[in-house]
Amino acid sequence: MKKSFILLCGLMGMLTFSCKDDEEKDNNTLSQDYNAEYTAVIDNYVDNVVISTYSKQKENAEKLLNAVLKFSESGSQTDLDKACDAWRSTRVPWEESEAFLFGPAATYSLDPSLDSWPLDKVQIEKYLSSSIDFDVDGLGSTVRGFHTLEYLLFEDGKARKASTISDRQKEYMVAVATGIRNDSFKLWYYWNGNNNLSSDDEELIEELEPDEAADGFGKRFKQPNMYDQLFKTQADVISQIVDGCTDISGEVGEQKIGGPFENKNVEDVESWYSWNSLDDYKNNILSIQHSYLGTLSDNINDLDNAGNERSISGLVAKSNKELDKEIRSAIQAAYKAINAIPAPFRNNLNASTEIKDAMEKCAELTDQLEKIKTVIK
Repeated sequence: MKKSFILLCGLMGMLTFSCKDDEEKDNNTLSQDYNAEYTAVIDNYVDNVVISTYSKQKENAEKLLNAVLKFSESGSQTDLDKACDAWRSTRVPWEESEAFLFGPAATYSLDPSLDSWPLDKVQIEKYLSSSIDFDVDGLGSTVRGFHTLEYLLFEDGKARKASTISDRQKEYMVAVATGIRNDSFKLWYYWNGNNNLSSDDEELIEELEPDEAADGFGKRFKQPNMYDQLFKTQADVISQIVDGCTDISGEVGEQKIGGPFENKNVEDVESWYSWNSLDDYKNNILSIQHSYLGTLSDNINDLDNAGNERSISGLVAKSNKELDKEIRSAIQAAYKAINAIPAPFRNNLNASTEIKDAMEKCAELTDQLEKIKTVIK
């Protein structure tokens, strides 16, 4: 009897273990067939490119809000000029993030919330002429974000005259700058999760009550097929990084530059109130450089050398050195062609030679980037 009981307990134990093991497999379907080189590339990309970029944007957006608040209190031209400078500084990491607008930027509609273009100027003016309270979360995408604040801060490429800005406009500036700060924090937080939070970060989390922090999208990106099947393999992850790069290279050439040029319409030029357009486009190309080389260096001459081993450039070079060289040359050529367009872009839509060359170089870059997938197994 005792022996039978022991045997029965053993069978039940094996059954329980088996059920538990099956349950873990159902909830955690991780394949252990990870490639060490791919792991190093993806980890470096998440930590040192994506999260580092959003960390800078978060930091700059906080400074932007503080600058706008200071101007709203003082009304001085000096403080308005500083708010404009802070807008430009915050714009840099945002544009340098546009090669990775997948994930949280898309899932939580943070891209349109931050960067919708064109604006709904009719609705903006209605808000300004009304007496409603500005609710940050209640503002639609075309009446908030970088470009709404740009419209309120800038005129003809420089700061407006502070004396012409009403108290109502200042209220709107503060609301929009708060939204930019909040959205910038969310981008960083949704990628980063609860890793290394400061006391200021924790206060924002409590205030914003983000709904799905988990361990951060970055962790899911690093470990495909572990938490869900958004990405089943590491090759899928790297393909997503490449797609992010090709998406923005195509957008810069075809839409941001090509659209206004073909329509000869100043209203189509993004960031034309601040005359920041060409800087935006060059920073978009830098977002590709960062993603490909695995570093945040903004030195375009860094493309003369292959990226570190923990980069997509390193992966490509290991399989096809000539292709890696061609991709790096294409990134550099696109950047330099955009830089050759006379500034400000809005006043030089007839610069056909330079504009067509920039469009062609962006198209060539897209074609070269697509070839990366031929060496990703």
